[in-house]
Amino acid sequence: MAPPAPVFVNVRDFNAIPGPAGRSTCSDAFQNAVDALDENVGGVVFVPADPQPYEFLRSVLVDRNRVRIVGEGGRTSVLQAVGATPPLTFGLRRVTHGQPLSDGHWADLRGMLDASVTDQRWGCRTRVPSPVAGGPTSEATVTLPCSPFQFGPTDGDYWSNVRQLTVDFVIRNDVMPWSVQPLFGMVDAFHRPSPFYAYVNANEHPPAVVFAFLTSDGLHREIRIPFDPTQPVLRCSFQLDLDACTVTAWTNRQQATRRVQVQPDLSLINDGWAPKEPGRDLAFTPNWYAPFRLAAIGPNSSGRAGIPGNENDPVDLTFGALRFSDVLRYRALTEGQEQEGANGKVDDLRCLTVESHVFGALTMREQVHKNAAGVPDLQILWEGDPGVFGRGFLVPNDLREYVEGNGCEKLNVRGFSFAPKATHYGQAIGLGLVYNFSMDSVVVEFGAQGLSSHHFGVNYPVSLRSCHFAHQTDCAIYSFGQYTTATDLTLGYYGRSAFKALRSRVAYRDVPCTDSAVCESVVKLFQTEAVLDNWMIDFEGFHADLPRDSYIWASLADDIGGPTQLVVRDCVGSAGGEHTVAIRLVGSERGALPDVHKGVGWCKVERSFNHHADPRMPALIAVDGPLWQGLYEGLPPTGKALVINTATPGASARIGIGTVPPAVSAPPLASWPYDPLPSLPGLIGYYRADALHDGDGNPLRDGAPVTELQDLSPAHHHGAPTGSPAVFETAAVNGLAALRFTGGQYGFPAMQGTSGAATWFFVAKRLPTFDSAPGRPGALRSNGQGWQLDYLLMSRTAESDNDWAVYAVRCTAGAARRLQTYTNGYPYELRRDDRVRTVGWSAPVLGYRADHGHALQGLVATAVVCDAALSDQQVADTCRYLVHRYQIPV
Repeated sequence: MAPPAPVFVNVRDFNAIPGPAGRSTCSDAFQNAVDALDENVGGVVFVPADPQPYEFLRSVLVDRNRVRIVGEGGRTSVLQAVGATPPLTFGLRRVTHGQPLSDGHWADLRGMLDASVTDQRWGCRTRVPSPVAGGPTSEATVTLPCSPFQFGPTDGDYWSNVRQLTVDFVIRNDVMPWSVQPLFGMVDAFHRPSPFYAYVNANEHPPAVVFAFLTSDGLHREIRIPFDPTQPVLRCSFQLDLDACTVTAWTNRQQATRRVQVQPDLSLINDGWAPKEPGRDLAFTPNWYAPFRLAAIGPNSSGRAGIPGNENDPVDLTFGALRFSDVLRYRALTEGQEQEGANGKVDDLRCLTVESHVFGALTMREQVHKNAAGVPDLQILWEGDPGVFGRGFLVPNDLREYVEGNGCEKLNVRGFSFAPKATHYGQAIGLGLVYNFSMDSVVVEFGAQGLSSHHFGVNYPVSLRSCHFAHQTDCAIYSFGQYTTATDLTLGYYGRSAFKALRSRVAYRDVPCTDSAVCESVVKLFQTEAVLDNWMIDFEGFHADLPRDSYIWASLADDIGGPTQLVVRDCVGSAGGEHTVAIRLVGSERGALPDVHKGVGWCKVERSFNHHADPRMPALIAVDGPLWQGLYEGLPPTGKALVINTATPGASARIGIGTVPPAVSAPPLASWPYDPLPSLPGLIGYYRADALHDGDGNPLRDGAPVTELQDLSPAHHHGAPTGSPAVFETAAVNGLAALRFTGGQYGFPAMQGTSGAATWFFVAKRLPTFDSAPGRPGALRSNGQGWQLDYLLMSRTAESDNDWAVYAVRCTAGAARRLQTYTNGYPYELRRDDRVRTVGWSAPVLGYRADHGHALQGLVATAVVCDAALSDQQVADTCRYLVHRYQIPV
C-alpha cells in the first residue's frame, strides 16, 4: 500500500535553490513540490525566506485542490520570473477528459520545415489522438497571454503606435483539404478584431489568407492574400505600412517551399488607405483585454471558437513558425519574384530567427517538458528582441476540470521586468478555472499584469486581503469572469489602469492608489458590476501625469444576468485635465439604444470626487448612451457640472441629485417652416403615417387598417398591402401617428432606382424590414441588426425594440462601395467592399418578407427612400429634421 501523500512540503526538500544558481531548477522543484501533495486533500507548499529570490524560467502549474503556497513574509520569500511567464499559474489543469494532454501536441517539424533548418524543432499541433487507446481526441489551442503577440512591441503602446508590421508563418494542415479555418489573432467580447486576426478561406475564389484588422477610426479592414490550397504546408509573409498605405505579400503559391510575391486583394482595406484619400492617419486600435490564440480566434482561450460569428470544431493544424517584426523586412519586387530580404532569399530558418526588430517569434526550439511523473507542463516558448522571452500555454479546447481552494500568502511574487525599463510583458500570478482562491499579505511586483485572469473560464470567489501591487505596465489586477472581494489593497505605479475587469462582479474596499504617468483610466470596467468603497487615488499636483480619460470607466453588460450596477462610495481623486472626468459611463460600446441584448445600467455615487477637484475637469460624470441612470448623494460639486452628455447615438445624461432626470426630448419643431424632405435629391418614396387618408380623402381613424401607403414624393410610388395590412395608431409617437405592422407587407412594384446608390431614412421602433429587390442580386435590405448589400457587405446599426429612433443607411455607387449606417443622426458603422453590385431594384417591400419569414414587430412613422448617395450634410440635416419633428429623446 502506497504511503499517504504529505500535507506539508518544503521546497528546499525538492532542491529549490534561491538566486541565479537555482535558475534552472526552481521551476521543476516547485512543480514537484505541488505534485507531491494529494490531488484532493492538498496541503501547504512552504517557501523559506532567503536574501536571494527563487527564480523561475517556467510557470508552476498549481492544478491540485486546496494547495496553498506560503512564505515567511511579503518581502522575504520572493518568487521572481526570469522571463515573461508568471511564476505561479492556478487553474490550468494538465488533463483533458481525465487524461494528461498528449505530448503529441509538441510535433517534430522534420519533413515540414525546409532544408535550411538542420537542428530539431518542435511545433505546436492542435489536434492529436488520445494518449489512451480508444480515448477521445486531444484538442487544444495555444494562448500567449501578456506577450508581444497580445500587446505588440514594447514601445508600440499596445499596438496603437505600430506603424509597420511584418508577419511570417509556416502552418501545416494535417487533415486536408483547406477550408475556412482560423489561424491566429485576437477579438474582443463583440467578436471585433482587437486589433487583428487571420484565417484561411479556401472556399472563395481565389482561395486566400485573410488578415482582418480594426483601426482607431472604427473601420474593419481586410487583406486577402492568394495561396495554393492543394499544398498542405502554407508558407506566408506579409507586411503593412500604415504611413505609406501599402501591403506586400508572399506565399508558396504552386511551390512546395519557395515563397514568391503575390498580389494581395485590397478591395476590403476600406476608406483612408489610398493616397490623398481622406482619413489617412491610420492606427491599430489598442488591445485592452483580448487574448492572442493560435488555431482559434474567439474571446476565450479555451472552447470552440472559429471565425467570428461561426462556431466550429477545432482544426488540426501544426504551427511551424510565427514571427512578428515592427519594420518592413522584405523587398517589394514584382509578382512571381522570389521573396528577398537584406540577406538574400527567405527560407524557413529566417522565419524562426530572432533578429533586429523581431519583437515576438515562436522559434520552436523547445521540446515537450514534463514533470517527474511524465506529465507535460503545457508551456510553449516565445522569444523577442532584445533577449526577451516567455511562454504561452497549450489549453485543452474543452477545459472543464477546475481546481478549488488554492491560494498564497506571505510571499513576494515578481513578474518579468527588463532593465533599464519595464516591458509590457508577463504576469506575476495567473488565474484560470479556479474556485475559492485567496491571497493574503502578498506583495506583487512588475510584469504587464500582477494578478491576471487567463481567459480559460470563470474564477470565483476570489478573496484578496492586505496585498500590495506595484510597477505593472498594463494594470495591477485584471479580472475575467471573476467574482472578487478585496480589502486593504495598495495599487502603486501602475500602467494604463490600476484595476481592469471584463464580465465580472467585483467589490473592492479600502484601496489607496498612487499616480501613473501613462494612466488612461484608473479603473476600467468592461461589462462588469462593481462596488468601489473608499478609494484614495493620488495624482499629485496638476501636472502632465493625469488620467487621460477618467478615474472610473464603465460600460454596460450584455450577458452577466442582470442590469449593470456601479456603486462608488467615498472615493477621492482630484487632479485632471480638460478631457478628464471622475466617472465615465459608456452605453454605446455595443449599440446605442435599449435593445433585446442589454438592460438599463444603474450608477450610484456617494460622497465622491467632489473634494479639491481640478478646475480644468469639465464634469464629475460623463454619460455616453441613454441606458445609464442613477443618483449622486452628498454635497454636489462646485465650479463644474455634475454630469455632461458625451453622446454617441441617442444618449441623455440621466444622473441626478435626489431623483433621476427624465430623458430629454428634442425641442419641438420650429426652425423649419415647411417640410424639406420632398426636395431631397433622388427622392422616389416618402411615406408619413400622419399624412395618410382613406379613399375619400378623410384622415384615418385610430385602429383602421391601412389599405394604401400614399407616396408624398413626386414619383407617386404608392404601396399596396399583401397579407394583413398595418394598423393605424393616431398618437403613437409624441402625438403623431404611426403604423403597427401585424404580419403583412407593402409592395411598391413601380419603384425603381437607376443610380446604383441609395440613402434611406426610417422613424421607427425596431429597424424596419425594407428590401429593394427581394431574392434578387444587388438587393439592399435590413438584416438582423444592420443593413446588407448583395450578400457580401454588411454594416450594423444601433437598434431598439422599445424606443423610437431615426435610422438611416447610405450606400455609394462608383468604384468604392461604402455602406454607412446612422442612428439619430450619429454615424454608427461604415464598411466597404468594392466587389459587391450596386443597389438593384425589383418590386421593393416594407414590413413582412415571406421568403425570409421575418415579420416586423414594431411601428413605423416615416419612411424616406432616395435613389442617391446623399452628402454628409444632407444626411445630418434630414436626421435632425426627423428627430425634431418627432421629439425623440436623445
